[in-house]
Amino acid sequence: MRRITYFSPFLKNLAKYQPVWEQIQSVLEKENELYEFVDNAKDIWVRDFMPFQRPDGEFVIYRYNPDYLQGKNSRYITNCRDAFIEIGGSTALSSKICHHTNLILDGGNMIKCKDKNGTDCVIMTTKVLYENANMSHHEILIELEDTLNAEVILIPWDTEEEYGHSDGMVRNLSDGHILLNCYSDLDKKLGKALKKSLAERFEISELSYGNKARDKSWCHLNYLELQRVVLVPTASLASDSPALQQIEKLTGKRCIPIQMADIVREGGAMHCISWSLNTTVLFENDIMFGHPIFKPQCV
Repeated sequence: MRRITYFSPFLKNLAKYQPVWEQIQSVLEKENELYEFVDNAKDIWVRDFMPFQRPDGEFVIYRYNPDYLQGKNSRYITNCRDAFIEIGGSTALSSKICHHTNLILDGGNMIKCKDKNGTDCVIMTTKVLYENANMSHHEILIELEDTLNAEVILIPWDTEEEYGHSDGMVRNLSDGHILLNCYSDLDKKLGKALKKSLAERFEISELSYGNKARDKSWCHLNYLELQRVVLVPTASLASDSPALQQIEKLTGKRCIPIQMADIVREGGAMHCISWSLNTTVLFENDIMFGHPIFKPQCV
């Protein structure tokens, strides 16, 4: 699988983020990973507004209009369609590999995986139901499953975390196997509810840091998995080292720490600031994207 990872230019251009970007860029170049920027991004959280790439490789354009970016914060809303065009997706928009929904969605709340039976699934928190309160829960699920081309599995929304993102709660390890965040350390009740939602469909592994767990230890699960390595967020926490060891063992890939305490304090981490594009379907459909080797066809 050939892949490009996209970032916001704010990472390289704003002084407060440059130390983080320098770490990331160094790994990407050593690993010969392709990367580009979404130049019209209005903040660093590209995962949230970029299109969802379905299990079949096709794309979903959605309304990115979250409740946490209303009022004075609305200036940070990047239009999903505009961002896709920016990276060279204009051909895809007019082709059969691009789908549209009027649902309010958030890229950080969609985790692709397969269950034990090989069924394509997307794990989302129940925040999606609240964001689309003008529709019944049944209508929302029907629309989601039709558009995402996968079965939607809803997990409880931790309402103390306003964003409602599933990518800080659970990650896909392999078909039928998922990784749960350190709820045994931080919130046993929520962890129990999550396992109840997921146990029938998946083998579940859990991160656990014991007395080294801290409030920000959630950040380690928000990693970026590349072809051969995993970029794991660290934040000068006691849990940094055990997190690297556990994730390396579970993924079978070398884990590289990315010190990003300032970004973690803003509420996100490595997965949140990146968006990866699987280019396999693009070659199959003669559609090329923004990296020079793909002969970009932008508007």
